This record gives sequence, C-alpha cells and structure tokens, in this order.
Amino acid sequence: MDLPFILKKIISHILYPSSLVFIFLLSALLTSFSRYRRSQTRFFLILASLTFYFSSTFFPSWALKPLEDCYPLPPKDALKESKAIVLLPCFIDSKPGLNLLERIGGETSKRFLAALLLKKEFPQKPLFIIGAGNRGGLGASYLQELAEKLGFKDVFALDEAHDTITSAKVAKKYLAGKSFILVTAAYHLPRAVFLFRKEGLSPIPYPAYRLVKPHKDFTLRDLWPRPLNLFYLDLAVHEYLGLAFYHLIDHIPF
Repeated sequence: MDLPFILKKIISHILYPSSLVFIFLLSALLTSFSRYRRSQTRFFLILASLTFYFSSTFFPSWALKPLEDCYPLPPKDALKESKAIVLLPCFIDSKPGLNLLERIGGETSKRFLAALLLKKEFPQKPLFIIGAGNRGGLGASYLQELAEKLGFKDVFALDEAHDTITSAKVAKKYLAGKSFILVTAAYHLPRAVFLFRKEGLSPIPYPAYRLVKPHKDFTLRDLWPRPLNLFYLDLAVHEYLGLAFYHLIDHIPF
C-alpha cells in the first residue's frame, strides 16, 4: 500500500463528521478535568453539538445532491451500443462461515439488483463484478455465485480490486477500447467515472439509486436529527475528499 493511499485513508476518516463529533466530545472531556480550561470545554461542546446537528438534519441532502445530479440515467441507445456491464459493489464481507446474503449490505444489494436488471434486459452483454472484498480476499466471487444461482450466465468476478482506483485498473485489462455500462450508486459515480476515464476507459455512467429524492421538499421534519443523515454526510465527505485527493495527486509527483 503506497503512502498517498495511506494518507488519504487517515485524513478522510479523521474528517468524517461522525469522527469530528467524537473528537470534539473527547476534547471537551479532557479539558473538563482542568478548572482553568472551562471555556475550552464549552467551546468543544458547542462544536460537537453544532457538527452533530447540521450533520444529522438537512445538510447531508444538500451535500449529496450535487454528486447525485452529475449523471442521469443514460439513453437507451447508449445502453444498447455498450459492450459490457460493470458493477462496482459496496463492501462485501469475506469472513468465513457467512452465507451469501449475510455477506452483503443494503448498498451492495441495490447496486447488484440494478446490474442484474440490466443483465436481464441485455442478456448478451457480459457482467463484470469488480472487487469490494477485504484486501486479498474474495468479494466479487460471492456476488457471481449469487447471480449464477439466480440463473444468470456470463457473469465474471474480478476479486483483485479493493477500491475504486484499483477497480479502474483491473477493468482496463478487460475493457480497454470498449464502451461499457458502469453501475454504482449515484453519489459514487463522479469519482468512479473520473478514475475510469483517467485510465483511458469509456464508461457509460448508470446510477443504480439515489439517496436524495430528486424533488424533495423541505419540511419541519428535516430540522429534527436522524442518525442515518450523519451516515449520509460521511458518504458525501468521503466522495468529495476522494475527488479532491485524486485531482491533487495529478499535479504532485510522488
């Protein structure tokens, strides 16, 4: 694992809103033991409260919407002309002793179903499932097995990828010079398309699902915290940081 990748992982995890809330609360706890630092304790508590409130109410929708609006569903003609379907799943658990359904979560299930629906509509196109398992472990193979149990053929598992950039490099071995449908979450497409095109590939972005409704009206319920929103903002921050990181390393020699 190279140094830029390690730095990206460390910095992104520190800057997740959920991590910041914990860091601010921990700082408040530590400063509370000193009678001379009460103002600092109040400061960190205010930071933690504000970060939690805005991260768990309406702000995540605002952060996700620009990402999800980048790529609408492609026209039918473009789908027909493509040569393959490529699925980028979310994390797949490679631990032993789990059944197939225990290995996949909601995000992976949605992406997987979207890819299978495309495969059913275009049965002649091969479906490539790339990565998403633990480093060095299986991931895509479990989804391949599930697809074959459901009766789908020409499904190929490429387990060697462990993140989006290595998925693009693996795809290049099989799909260089060919257009293909790239299936993943709408919020993930901007980063995925950028990295795949950077490898000289020709993906047709296909948003499997959106987290934010296209025409969502603001209501009073949006002012009340929901834990799921905090998770959504972590996702958005992860994507923005990833985009910033890969744009940055294009201009910095390592």
